[in-house]
Parts: sequence; structure tokens; C-alpha cells
Amino acid sequence: MRVRLFYKIFALALFSVVVSISVMLLTVGYFGYFNFQDYLVKSKIQELTWLTDKLGEYYKENGSFESIRQFDSGSMPFPEPFGMKPFGKGDGGNRRPDMFPGGVADGRIRPLKEKDYEPFGRLKEDMLTADGKLNVMAFVHFRHFIMLQDADKKIVIGVGNVNEFHFISIISDGATVGYLGIRKPPKMTQPMAAEFVREQVEITLVSAVIIIAITGLLTWFFTKRLLAPVPPLIIATRKLASRDFSVEIRDMSNDELGDLAANFRKMAYDLSMYEQKQNRWISDISHELRTPLSVLLGNIEAMQDGVRNINSDSLNILHVEVSRLIKLVNELHEMTMADSDNMRFSFGSVQICRIAEDAVELYRSRAEEFGFQIRTMIHNGDKKVRGDVYRLRQVFINLIENALRHSKSPGVIFISCSEQNGSVLVTVEDTGPGVPEKSLGMLFDRLYRADISRSRETGGSGLGLAICKYIVEKHNGTIRAVCGSMGGLRIEIELPAEGENE
Repeated sequence: MRVRLFYKIFALALFSVVVSISVMLLTVGYFGYFNFQDYLVKSKIQELTWLTDKLGEYYKENGSFESIRQFDSGSMPFPEPFGMKPFGKGDGGNRRPDMFPGGVADGRIRPLKEKDYEPFGRLKEDMLTADGKLNVMAFVHFRHFIMLQDADKKIVIGVGNVNEFHFISIISDGATVGYLGIRKPPKMTQPMAAEFVREQVEITLVSAVIIIAITGLLTWFFTKRLLAPVPPLIIATRKLASRDFSVEIRDMSNDELGDLAANFRKMAYDLSMYEQKQNRWISDISHELRTPLSVLLGNIEAMQDGVRNINSDSLNILHVEVSRLIKLVNELHEMTMADSDNMRFSFGSVQICRIAEDAVELYRSRAEEFGFQIRTMIHNGDKKVRGDVYRLRQVFINLIENALRHSKSPGVIFISCSEQNGSVLVTVEDTGPGVPEKSLGMLFDRLYRADISRSRETGGSGLGLAICKYIVEKHNGTIRAVCGSMGGLRIEIELPAEGENE
């Protein structure tokens, strides 16, 4: 089943909140239970500060707690003088020892129960004599509820593990002479404590429900805003799939989704431009092929019909057009290899300026036939670069042919080669008429012509500069077109130099 991204993000956020609050509830309930129980015990201990004072006085009078140890008769009933002596003011002196926590009844020690903590507030009445001193017999009766340790933490009276008690110090003359401990309750069943914890859990639970509800609404709202750019992107993607590039995606957010929308908008524009270029490419190639083919077909039909004689002039016309077709097909093949990045290169250490000189010498006589002079200014002719001799010669030949084809005769073609900041700069400049400045950035686009009619008359295909750009960039160089100082076009090629001068 397909689940929308909106519901996935919403469910994930809400689930995280619910889990966090559930953990909080368990933590509050668990630790609240034990912490509050610990708080109750500690509050009882604070109420026993009077008892530690009395024990301190007792220690000062007797020098130790040894006499209290002697009162502890273990599991046997107290002797008549001690065990049956009435004490306590709250009940008229009629309470028996077995009524106290840990007391003795019928020779058996009664187990300590939770209710034994209830008469805790009357300990002061039971443990003090009429003259305000410690009633040792009553104190010993509470040995299951209270533990007494000496200064070395040895048990004087008390039953059980010391870890079951909370202790406070007994001070006499500024020194610690012992420790008084109160047993921790086995579990919290006191009505007040249980009610308090229950109320706290209920409050926390209600708060958790409110928090989850508010978080759910906020998560729903912000998730919708977060994913607002997604539906337009889906619609735009469907349009692109049907080759409709007229997509409009406005900026919705300043985050990654906003960047995605901006990149998608740029992609749609680039695809639209690419399709236009492809259509123009097909149209221009069709025209380039149609022109020489039409000339060939017309001349052949004229020869077949006897309108034109088969002689050297007519054959020369056919040869020119066939050569033009071959050149165009070769350039198309080169451009195809460049587009697929399959053009082959054989890199080595080459003398770039000497390659430029060779290309000049190859075209010098032809340039003179068309009324052009080729002038050169070659410096550091032995400077080497990492390159392919054949491909670099192809670049210079294309540039010289381009200058001859698009310049007015008579004219001058100026070629220079020099070193600049660790690079080799080669320029090819003509005397015009040049190219409009607005067209300079597009000269290296495939099949682009600044003057379409004149270019076709001179046989240009619009592929030569595009091929030159690809070759130069494969040599880690740059090529650019600028307006020349002689009124024409200047092509500048900059390649990184290699090694030392020879």
C-alpha cells in the first residue's frame, strides 16, 4: 500500500513524541514512588533529633552505650521489673511491650508491619521518663524499628541489615559518639503517600495527553508547510516527462527543498534550451547537407539532359561540392565524438609554438592567393606543453581557415605565441569586419554563425570553433573570443606550460 510522505513524517514525529512522553511518565512514576518514600523516611528521621540529643546526654552520663546493650534480651521476654512496668502517658500507662514494633508476645517476636510506623509520633512520650531522661527499656523495645550503632558503627541494638536503615549522627561534646538509624518502610502503603503519588501520576498523565494533542496539531501544520514544495514538483516532473518545459515553480522555502525547487527550475530551463539547440542542430545539418547535394544533383541532371557538357569545369564543381560534403561529414563525426567524449588523444611533450608555425606555413601560400598576409610574432618557440600534436594542429588550422573565410580581402592575419605566468598564450587575429560583441560568447556553440548568409557562401559549417573549444579544454586550457585591436576578431588560447625551456 502506498503511503504519502506527509503521513510518514507526521507519524514519525508523533510517534517520537509519544515514546518520549511515555518514557517520562514511567520515569516520573518509578522514581517519584521511591523518592517520595525516601522523603517520608527522611522526614521521620528529622523528627528524631530530640532522640539523638537524649542519646548524646545518655552517652555523656554513662561514658558509653554498653548499658543499653545489656537491656537487649534478644528474643526472650523482658524480666518483670522491666518488661511489665507500665509506661507511656498517652494510654494511661496500660500499654504492654508486645504492643510496640518488634515487641514480644507469648515468647515470640512479632514481625514488623507497616502499621507499626503509624504511632511514630508518640515515641517521645513513650521513650522519656517523667524527669525528661531516656527510658532505656522503651528504647530497647523498638529494636526492630530503630538501630543504634557506636562510634565505630558496631551495632549496639537493632535487628536486620544496616542497608535497611537511614542513619543520623549522635553528637556529644562536639564529637560523634554513635549513629541512630530508622528502618525503611517495606513498601509505600501509607494512604497519604499513595494518594500523593497517584495524584502526581494523574497530573503528569493529563499533561502528557495535552502535550500530545498540541504536538499533533503543530506537527500536522508544520509538516504541511514543510512539504508544500513537493506537490508542485510532482506536477512539474509529469510535465517534463511529457516534454512540456513550460513549468513554473515559485520559491517556497529557504531550505533544501527550496534549493531543490530552484535546481529543478534551472533543469527545466536547460532542457528547454537543449531541445531548442537540438532542433536547430537538426535543421542546420539538414540545410548544410541539402545545399551541396542540391548542387550535385542539379549538375548531374544537367549533364544527363545534355544541358551541360561533361568537362573539367563541371567536374571541378562536382569535386568542390563533394569535398564540402566530406568536410562537413568529418566535422559532424568529430563533433559527435566530442559530445560522447570519445575523441582520441595521444598526449606527449610538444612544442606548441612550433606547431603554430607549421600551421602558418601550410596556409601561407593559400592566404596570399586570397589576398591575405600572415604575420607572426613567435617568442620562446621551444616552450613545451602537454598535448596531442595532431589535435593542436587541427585547432590552429581551423582558426586560420576561420580567419580566411570570415575576413575581407585584402587583409592581414596576425598570429602570436608567447609565455605568460607559466602558461603559453597563442592568439589568431584578423582585420575584420569582426563579430558583434553580443555574439562573442556564442561563437563556440555548435552551428552558430554571426553572419549566416556569408558563412554559407564561404562554406562554413559552424562546427569548427566548437571542436576547437573541446580540444583546448581537453588540454586543460582555455579559449576565448574578443574584439581585436585591428578591427576584427581575436581568438586567444592559453595552455599550461610544461618543463624547462630547451
